[in-house]
Amino acid sequence: MKITSKDNPSIQILKQDEINAIEMHSFLNLINVVSLQLELLKDITERADLFDPILKKTEDLIIGIRNKDKKVFFPQSIRVFQDTVLAFFDQLESELSDAKKVAEIRETRQIFLDVFIVMSIRSKELLDSITNPGEWKTYTINQFRKDFDEFFHAVEKNSKGRYRIVQNIAKQESNDYLVNFDVDSDLDDQIKMPLLFKDVIRDLIANARKYTSPGGQLHIGIYQKKNLLRFIVEDNGIGIPAEELHHVFDYGYRAKNVQNKPTMGGGFGLTKALYIVGKLNGDIWIDSEEGVGTKIKIEIPVP
Repeated sequence: MKITSKDNPSIQILKQDEINAIEMHSFLNLINVVSLQLELLKDITERADLFDPILKKTEDLIIGIRNKDKKVFFPQSIRVFQDTVLAFFDQLESELSDAKKVAEIRETRQIFLDVFIVMSIRSKELLDSITNPGEWKTYTINQFRKDFDEFFHAVEKNSKGRYRIVQNIAKQESNDYLVNFDVDSDLDDQIKMPLLFKDVIRDLIANARKYTSPGGQLHIGIYQKKNLLRFIVEDNGIGIPAEELHHVFDYGYRAKNVQNKPTMGGGFGLTKALYIVGKLNGDIWIDSEEGVGTKIKIEIPVP
């Protein structure tokens, strides 16, 4: 089924705060990961008095990002926030004597270090995309692959051992995701795209992983032609009920088979994809069957 922004009138009447949320979606998800992990640690350590100040700083950051306050996500500001969080971990560890709780703190700190690497990259991209809207960036295929290897590593790390992400079927165990990630180009080993579209790619891959159980497979392909950029992501996850397929691009909509599934998202990853693809004069197709999986294909013209 092919969907365009013209097929979805709700895309045409998005409010400014909804557009802000769409454009800041991926970065907000990273901050939400930090917030959730801090909340979990607060429950484990039973020291709410120590956590309240750092949780307040995290909430202030979330509000600033939602309001698209550029000074909040300047790389320098993000670095200050990261240093504050890591200093808090040092303080927290010094306050506790329980070995099990200290081990949990150290494990979470390591997760944060990986998340912070991605966050630093994303803050620079975000600032660049807002400062230079519509600009197309050029990447070598190796550089592009490396960016997404770091993304997959951060996703795996955040699972705390619940699953791995492997790219070799011979290495896949029952709880691993098998990810095939192929990138090809007719432009001298180069890929060109706006930063916001790179963000869309990450979001749709994250969605595919989120709605596929460990042990499942994700097939991802990116192909750069002279005048066209094509992206496809296909999974063997839970799929989308047929009667709801036309609604999954609505802002904040979540299908009935995922409504009870806890996630870090706000229900507008697909809305963002349709919105950004529409701005780029592209097309998006979605093919899904409940219990079988979902395939999304996007094509955008290269100016």
